[in-house]
Amino acid sequence: MRRILLAIVLLGAAVLAPASAQPALSRRVGTTVADTGAPGYRFEQFRVDSADGQRHYRVRVAVPTRSAPPQGFPVAYLLDGNAALMEVDAALLARLADASRPPVIAFIAYDSDLRIEADSRAFDYTPRRPGGDDAQRDAIGGRSNGGADAFLALIETSIAPRVQALAALDGTRRALWGHSYGGVFVLHTLFTHPRAFDLYAAADPSLWWGGGHLLKEESTRPTATDTRVLLWVGDAESSSEARQPPPGRDPKAVQAMRQARRSVPPDATAQMAARLRQSGMPVTFTTLPGLSHGQTLGASLPLLLDELSGDPEKGR
Repeated sequence: MRRILLAIVLLGAAVLAPASAQPALSRRVGTTVADTGAPGYRFEQFRVDSADGQRHYRVRVAVPTRSAPPQGFPVAYLLDGNAALMEVDAALLARLADASRPPVIAFIAYDSDLRIEADSRAFDYTPRRPGGDDAQRDAIGGRSNGGADAFLALIETSIAPRVQALAALDGTRRALWGHSYGGVFVLHTLFTHPRAFDLYAAADPSLWWGGGHLLKEESTRPTATDTRVLLWVGDAESSSEARQPPPGRDPKAVQAMRQARRSVPPDATAQMAARLRQSGMPVTFTTLPGLSHGQTLGASLPLLLDELSGDPEKGR
């Protein structure tokens, strides 16, 4: 019954929001729940800069207005914070506010009104690869890569302490969520710093990035069987060839994208989930029926937040 209900909800999302399947990079944020407010939550915000001063971030934090439970609130750190904020509405926050353990939600965005900052995220969300500076180029568009470790340090030293100052937090219920390239960052952090968070959540991670670089990191990762992992994929694009690039994309970049995606099997995420589960790690892998790569961003958020709040059935 739960799978049937999930399919109905997600099919409705696919019908009502087809434009989100491949969001234009020029799309603007507009008015969000951070501006209009939501029952049971208040919003705070602060800004930080990257260590090299090249990238600037705006962090909006949704904080429950009720008293914290004795162990503190769980907390979710969401990448692509502008895009994530556009998918979270007052109804979802009101439901979370009534949960047994409502989460604090930190939306880590770039300090602009763009939904997606393509160049900045291509750098921040990808790890450095062997081969020197010449190897730190994206297969799609030639964007700079390799800043993931510096970005993780920024989260740990500049962002998390300021979030912790806003509310009492449960140090054993810390989640990191990312979509696509954000999923690359989430899994890289899992494989290289498994104790940094307690729950790692990746929506349709781009495992093809770097010719399957994350598969190499997975094979050498330290053991951490008490860390939970949530993985989601959509099934509306069953092959790399079926994924249509955004309108206006350079044909050479399109070809590079398709070649990069051929570097891993179409079911690479499902295979990774099976391997991690076999190693003893608690992993939940979910196929989101009828949804494209882009649509898994919004669909995965309530599933994560309800899981973190202690009411996973509501998210389903």
